[in-house]
This record gives sequence, structure tokens and C-alpha cells, in this order.
Amino acid sequence: MSKIIVTGGAGFIGSHLVDELVNLGHQVIVIDDFSTGNIERLNNSKSKIKILRQSLNQEAALLKKIPAILEDTEFIFHLAALPRIERSIVDPLGTHDANVNGTLVALELSKRLKAKRFIFVSSSSVYGNQEKLPLTEDLIPNPQNPYALHKLLGEHYCRLYAQLYKMPVIVFRLFNVYGPGMFSKGSYKLVFTKWLEQIESNIPLTIFGSGKQTRDFTYIADSIDGLVRGIKLDDKKIFEIINLGYGRQIEVNYLAKLFNHPTQYLPERGYEEKFKQADIRKAKNILGWEPKISIEKGVKMLLKDYLNH
Repeated sequence: MSKIIVTGGAGFIGSHLVDELVNLGHQVIVIDDFSTGNIERLNNSKSKIKILRQSLNQEAALLKKIPAILEDTEFIFHLAALPRIERSIVDPLGTHDANVNGTLVALELSKRLKAKRFIFVSSSSVYGNQEKLPLTEDLIPNPQNPYALHKLLGEHYCRLYAQLYKMPVIVFRLFNVYGPGMFSKGSYKLVFTKWLEQIESNIPLTIFGSGKQTRDFTYIADSIDGLVRGIKLDDKKIFEIINLGYGRQIEVNYLAKLFNHPTQYLPERGYEEKFKQADIRKAKNILGWEPKISIEKGVKMLLKDYLNH
């Protein structure tokens, strides 16, 4: 089993990843400053992991004298970020510092630790609006907002580190991940969280624009399965970009019907992509990965989890 660092391990996706890595018998160290992460998300694994409460922006504290508990790390999963498109539009400078500089610090940490592989969790938002679907990894990115650009810059740094320092890197572009544990406090929330709160408050679900825009919703367990396979990948290529999505377009209107609740339409937001669908042939071919949970089944599971929340 391996020693693995997970940055942003107290976040929604990060905490699920930590739980799975622990279940597989790995030694896990979480680096998180808990500015947006929640330590309660780590309750299942807390007794079996080590936690370093540290911001990646404070590179001097992390890199001048690397903490002893990080020595002999074999893999780094980098998820730490200030997520959400809306936040990046309101605070482009602050989110750039966390999302771009934080990624650079994580890469430098991986280089100095001589880790076997750096795994960067990017976003399908880097594609922006494209003329064809499904979205293949070789398309020229077209980011529509600062968050998407931050992720793309992170990918470029990953490619550069792989080329300059012969450091193996995998970039995973995740598509609209949802599932248990995604519920969060604060102003910037995922659509599922907003809708569940609206249902609880007995107000209509808000849909921006016509609702004909599409997304490729991917259940958290499927996403985690794909990420974990990045450890086992026996690939001679030093740099890979891989989509992790369900591979199916879902209209927002159709998604709303699954919640069986009244809706209201608000003006379109110009910073969002129109249509999204992942081409997942590469993930199938080189990881042997395939998603299992449809949006219909996933929403039922999400609603059940929320009612018990």
C-alpha cells in the first residue's frame, strides 16, 4: 500500500476520495486549511489519517522545511481550490491565488518529495462552449469564466512540470459531480444543494435561461473510482489528460423533473457553457473505468441521503 497526500481532503470530492483510499489500505495525509472544507466530512476516516492544517498559498511554511510526515509520499492528489464559478467572478484575484498559485505549490511539493505521480483534479469547465459533442480531451479549451481559466492554467503547469522535470502527471477533467456529502453552507453552492434547500423551504426550483442547456452529471462514487485508478495506471506516457463523466447529456429541465417540484425561470447567466457531454473512451481504454450510476438512480440516492441528513 502507498503513502498518499490529498490536498483539499476535507472538501466534497476530497473527503470521498480519502474514505476510499483508507478503505483500500493506503496511508493518507490530508492537507487542508478548512477555509471551505469541513472536518466533519472526515469523520469516517479521521482516526486512520493524518491531517496537516495548512494553506497551499503559504508556500514558505510548506516548502522551506517540508514537514516530516510528508516524507516518502508516493502519490499526490491535488483537489485544494476555491471552487464555484460565481465565486471566481466575484473574487477573481483571491480565487486565482488559491487555485493557480496553490496548484504550483502542490506541484513543487510533489517534485521535491520525488512522488511517483501527481494527480490533478481539473474541471470540464475548461472546455467552455465547443462546436461539437461529445467533448474529447484533444479539443482546444475555451474557458468562459475565471474558475475555468484557473483550472486550465493549472493543467498547463502540470504539463510543464511533466516536461521539465520528468514528473509523471495525470489530469482528470471531472464533469458535474454530485452525491452524498455535497451539502454546503455559504453563498456558493452547487445546483443540487440549492434545489434541495428550495424544496425544503417549499419554494420553486430556480432554472437560469430556458433550461435546455445540458450537463453531464456524474455520481460521486463513479468519479472516485476513476480517480483511484490513476494510482494503478501503468502508463509510459509522462502526461495524460482524461475525462471522467457519465457520457450522457442531461437537460436541466429534465433534471428538474426528477426532483418532482415546481420550477421558476430566471434570466440566463452568460458565463456558463451551453452544452456538455464527456467523451469517456479514453478513460475506458486506459483505466478500464466505466460509470455505473445513472442520473435517475443517482438523484433518488441523493434525495434519500438528504432526507436523512
